[in-house]
Amino acid sequence: CDWSSDVCSSDLTATYYMMVQNDGSATDSFSILGTGNSTGFTVKYYPGTTGGSEITSAVTQGTHVVANLAPGSSQIIRMLVTVARSTASTTFKDCLVTATSSSDSSRRDAVKARTTVK
Repeated sequence: CDWSSDVCSSDLTATYYMMVQNDGSATDSFSILGTGNSTGFTVKYYPGTTGGSEITSAVTQGTHVVANLAPGSSQIIRMLVTVARSTASTTFKDCLVTATSSSDSSRRDAVKARTTVK
């Protein structure tokens, strides 16, 4: 599990980039499950570093799949955490994103991102 952190003011957005990488020896697909919204924070997910269609619903339901990654290949998922204007300073939001191998569900990895309001 890796860790990332950002501090932002209310009514601003923190951006995180997560790399889903196939460290196995065969092509594999990965199910992605990520944290959703909570009071004071809106979380959205997109494929790639820019653009792309929003995949938030699939990620928060655990149904988004990064398909057919060859060994050593990777794909970026971008997470945007927007802080509501009324959110008190020092409030924080932890977002956990987990990737699970489709071929072997015991193979998984996770990253946690913390957004803190300054």
